[in-house]
Amino acid sequence: MKIRLGLAGLALGAFTALLGADLGADNVLTPQEKAQGWVLLFDGKTLTGWESTVPPSAGRGGGGGRKGVGAKKAAQPGAAPQTGSNPRACSPAEAQVTLAPGASHWEVVGGLITPCGEQTGYLGTTKDYANFTLQADFMTGEDTNSGIFIRSPEENGVRGYEVQIWKAQPAGYNTGSIVNAGKTDKEYKFNADQWNHYEITADGDHLVVILNGTKTLDIHDAQFADGRIRLQYQRFPIQFKNIKLRPITH
Repeated sequence: MKIRLGLAGLALGAFTALLGADLGADNVLTPQEKAQGWVLLFDGKTLTGWESTVPPSAGRGGGGGRKGVGAKKAAQPGAAPQTGSNPRACSPAEAQVTLAPGASHWEVVGGLITPCGEQTGYLGTTKDYANFTLQADFMTGEDTNSGIFIRSPEENGVRGYEVQIWKAQPAGYNTGSIVNAGKTDKEYKFNADQWNHYEITADGDHLVVILNGTKTLDIHDAQFADGRIRLQYQRFPIQFKNIKLRPITH
């Protein structure tokens, strides 16, 4: 009887895990997504595949500490001041990490990518991507200043296409826009303090942005052909999960 119950328990556990994936468990790929060619860029446990970036304006050397710690002290042009950001304190282990000048801390907390401490910055992939559909969930406050960069050249984390999260960018590239490439035709809002979903497609010069199921931008632009994916931290809080990418091949 004990053996049969044990086997039944294992079967139930396997079924529950599979059901959880099908129901949209965080930071996993469903069987259907795997069949479609999606790859998981964040495993929910570590920052493997991500690394810091310190642009020349923030420090020399072009690198920053260990992999998994993101990075940029200098604010991007037009960025809002960070007063009142009230960042979360870093965990003791992260706080002891030696970082390059201008580097910011990033941690995995409860299956979420989240920055901590005073330095603002970027967390970028270690690989370049050209043509793809990217999905990412984010949660942030009403007054956030953040974005997701795609096709961002390795040597400079400020360039590339920034898919804007911030609702009040000074030049009018607000939520759902791509900075210096295309503005939305009307106001689009993310849900503050709730999970939001971005789907970003880059196929040649064709760029499409979808926020929470609504298309915010559909443009053609050929400034950048490939590069890194970078998560931006310019004002706390900001958290990310479910970062998935499906390459587009022709």
